[in-house]
Amino acid sequence: MKTLPTLTVGPRDADIVGTSNRELQAAVDRVAALGGGVVRILPGVYDMEDSLHLRRRVRVVGAGDTTVLRQAPSVRSPISTYLGYGHYDISVTEPDIFRVGMGVHIHDDRAHGFYDTVATLIWRDGNRFGIDRMLNHDYSPAANGVVTTVSPVISGREIRDCVVENLAIDGNKPENEPLNGCRGGGVFLLQAHHVVLRGLHVRNYNGDGISFQQCRNTLVEECLLEDMAGHGLHPGSGSVGAVLRRNICRRNGGEGIFYCLRVVFSLCEGNRIGQNRGHGISIGGRDTNHRIRANQIRRNGGCGIYFREADRATAGSRNLLEENLLEHNCRENGSAEIHIDGATEDILIVGNTIRPETATAEGTPSAIRIGDKAGRIVLWKNTFGGDPDLAVQCRGGRDSVREEEPGTPFPVGPEAAGDDAAAHLG
Repeated sequence: MKTLPTLTVGPRDADIVGTSNRELQAAVDRVAALGGGVVRILPGVYDMEDSLHLRRRVRVVGAGDTTVLRQAPSVRSPISTYLGYGHYDISVTEPDIFRVGMGVHIHDDRAHGFYDTVATLIWRDGNRFGIDRMLNHDYSPAANGVVTTVSPVISGREIRDCVVENLAIDGNKPENEPLNGCRGGGVFLLQAHHVVLRGLHVRNYNGDGISFQQCRNTLVEECLLEDMAGHGLHPGSGSVGAVLRRNICRRNGGEGIFYCLRVVFSLCEGNRIGQNRGHGISIGGRDTNHRIRANQIRRNGGCGIYFREADRATAGSRNLLEENLLEHNCRENGSAEIHIDGATEDILIVGNTIRPETATAEGTPSAIRIGDKAGRIVLWKNTFGGDPDLAVQCRGGRDSVREEEPGTPFPVGPEAAGDDAAAHLG
């Protein structure tokens, strides 16, 4: 059997000695050039002025919580002139606070989400810097255009078949500007397929913990995601076939797990989701065909599981919730442990244990609340705590809810994704 190339990086006694993103990137790029292999990051604290950019067939392995990739403090400058979509350079009013190699975030008051740009500075000419990715929008000084040195700590774009495991990511939240989850996170993947994230401890990022967009077959397993300003986990933008297994999402400022737009055929299993400011799990925007099972969802600020308001074409329909424990959620807002809002249809709620809080600031929450536009909700063998009169509150017609043994009317989970499940990703 062929032995894979292996390189070590560390503060001493390593193949590449150093404690910044530059040494880490040098190791990853060298192993990738050899056709793939392993980069072992030895114990130490590594200051990240730019992302560690993942490469195909490279496995990055740390030494647990003793290997810490820490976001460097951010600096910011207004842009000095109009910046045009598709261009590869920026101009700033304070160029001397930047240097080549830094990761930057470019935005203004008119640009949000995917319209922001995250790139690396690659050359300087006076107050102008070149960037390695094109601008995603037009940015104007009149709209408060600004360049900030903030980026994902680990980033994978347009790659496949790589692994990151067994290390810690410190987002250094107090010293960093925010970065939205469509363009960043402690770990951020965009059009990255068959990527494994295992045993990561992501904390204190001024945004989301792990965000992946337009990805296929992402595995996030046994990760701890805590104290983010945004969501813990953010599967988004058409991702297909994700597996979210045995993770802990706690004390985040947004949702524990936020299914964003058109995420389909995932397995969300065995996760512990608690004490997040928002909902435990939020689903909507054509997020369909998920199997959400055996999770513990407790003491979140919002609902345990919330299906967002949407019309029939964009609702988070065709989902299976089974064998989950939901209890004592709705600490700050929300009216039910499971709230099905909008024109959401075909939700199977099977074998769950649901224990609402006896009273909250919003009143006494229900176990399950079904909105007036939802339909074809099936309940079977669930166990309820609290006031039995509030167990199931349905505002729809009599055919909105059925209590009967469900069949298998629709496919769920990654194994059910057909050949055309990712057609929307091209």
